[in-house]
Amino acid sequence: MKYYLHRAVANKLKGTKKFKITEYTIQEFESFKKALQAFMKDFLIEGDRDQKGFATEKKIAMRITTTKKKIRARLYKLPLSQYQALALNPPTSKYRCCREYLETDPEYGMVHDIFLILETNYQKACDDFLYEMKKYEDKRNSFFIEIKEDENV
Repeated sequence: MKYYLHRAVANKLKGTKKFKITEYTIQEFESFKKALQAFMKDFLIEGDRDQKGFATEKKIAMRITTTKKKIRARLYKLPLSQYQALALNPPTSKYRCCREYLETDPEYGMVHDIFLILETNYQKACDDFLYEMKKYEDKRNSFFIEIKEDENV
């Protein structure tokens, strides 16, 4: 089974606070493990944020899929904020493989977030996801699969 890493990049325009989408690439991999290694070059799979470093000059949005179909990337302004965020369109596949981050340490504060890593229509891809992510599970990070409900029921 082939896996595709979709990567959108938005760079900050000189002299402004605005960003512009400058790059969209799709890389093909023979296994989920290799796609995950490429994903981890820019994104964390532990911690309370996803993009490595601070997104002051460059914003990155990534997702692994089992289809080569392009996913639309968009920039939007965060509510009650002056900052822009970069996101890929919501997933349309049956399975959504996610990472959940939950920090409950009273010294650090309560932090909870969910990050989408893989979207697919194949159960085998979900099995590969769970197998590879087992080594990254700890008290703060867990991995799970959401199954899209059929709207025709």
